[in-house]
Amino acid sequence: MTANAFDEDVDRCMEAGMNEHLAKPLELSKLLSLLHKYFEKQAIQQS
Repeated sequence: MTANAFDEDVDRCMEAGMNEHLAKPLELSKLLSLLHKYFEKQAIQQS
């Protein structure tokens, strides 16, 4: 999560190895969607 939301900032974050980019202020729907995505992946890997 970051306050840096310009395209260049997102690109730098991704190049640094981040999996996702969430800019502040958070959009609850985006946050919940990403949490679901990664928790679902984790559940599949554990089964």
